[in-house]
Amino acid sequence: MDSTDGNDPVRSCVICRQRFAKKDLLRFVIGKGASDYELIPDNKKIMHGRGYYVCENERCLEKIKFFKPRKKKFRG
Repeated sequence: MDSTDGNDPVRSCVICRQRFAKKDLLRFVIGKGASDYELIPDNKKIMHGRGYYVCENERCLEKIKFFKPRKKKFRG
């Protein structure tokens, strides 16, 4: 179920792994100084750091609360 038209950048939802246009997804980043890697919504999509994209499906939005990114992906 791809909802892309070929012109927009494409990203995958980290929960359901379906591909969507970047503009159709919600972006989360890891909060600075968060010892447990808490994800913070990035509504304007301008915050620094690795972005995690989630679709607007209700199940995915519920599961993102429990999503724990891997620590090794954040090493410089």
